[in-house]
Amino acid sequence: MEALLLAIYATIVWLIYFKFKLLPWTTPHKVTVVVIPIVGLTTMILLLNVFAPSSNDVRVIKYVVQVVPQVKGRVIEVPAEGNRHMKKGDVLFKIDPTPYELDVKRIEAQLALAETRLKQTRQLAATGAGSKFDEERYESDVRQLKAQLDQARWELSQTTVYAPADGTPINVQLRPGSFVVGAPFVQAMAFVEDAYQVIALFHQNELTQVEPGNEAEIALPTYPGEIIKAKVDSIVWAQGQGQLPMSGTIPQTGPVPLPPGRFAVKFTIAERDRQRFLAAGARGDAAIYTNRLAALHIIRKVIVRVGSYTNYLILKLH
Repeated sequence: MEALLLAIYATIVWLIYFKFKLLPWTTPHKVTVVVIPIVGLTTMILLLNVFAPSSNDVRVIKYVVQVVPQVKGRVIEVPAEGNRHMKKGDVLFKIDPTPYELDVKRIEAQLALAETRLKQTRQLAATGAGSKFDEERYESDVRQLKAQLDQARWELSQTTVYAPADGTPINVQLRPGSFVVGAPFVQAMAFVEDAYQVIALFHQNELTQVEPGNEAEIALPTYPGEIIKAKVDSIVWAQGQGQLPMSGTIPQTGPVPLPPGRFAVKFTIAERDRQRFLAAGARGDAAIYTNRLAALHIIRKVIVRVGSYTNYLILKLH
């Protein structure tokens, strides 16, 4: 954009001083011609960075669910395929239900016997031939067995693992015959949800005029020549440098330079672009248009669009 403005300015200077010779090409005019673009461009850039800040570090972040089964067992079926989209509730994989079905049948038999004993004890207690203690003991046994049966039925239901949301399982290595366990450090597969967040990282002093609700535009190399409309949802005024880990040592800040402090701005994608596919980890550029100096926003919008069209260029030698 700056080059385009300089080209327009140079054309105007050429027309005034050389083509039509409306003004003499004297030393004061030469100095003026050189100073104007320097001061003008510097002022424009400084104002743009405050009232229409931009970032070349836009990130698309998606939720990743570490799929961990609630029960252990031998895998008998894996309908899920790596990098194949699935709907919420689709079956990811199945665990051999046989031991859990046997548990259910065993507890059902024990419960049936306990309920029969309870019924008999109540009948005896009603005639005075039975013990109230025995009746209470069988009532307790029935309650415990019902709770165990509920637990066993729940475990049986967990032998089939379903997709937690609309999304895609990635790098599925699970195969029939594998043994899975219900431990948080042994996930069966990773599931990437369709839901996403879009953030951009800005330096601290670029956010002085930014407020929630400000208009924003995003340009991703995934969609060359296209602009994704958005609004500022919020500014995440926190980062890792603001936290000290629990330690018995004194924090060191001198020997290792800290990375430049930047803060994330979270965007809400406009309704027209909300169904657009955004790849997890996609990067790009963004600009925020604050509520002041709206005339400068046009320049920033042109810059964003020119940058979006340059995404068509694939600059590599092979």
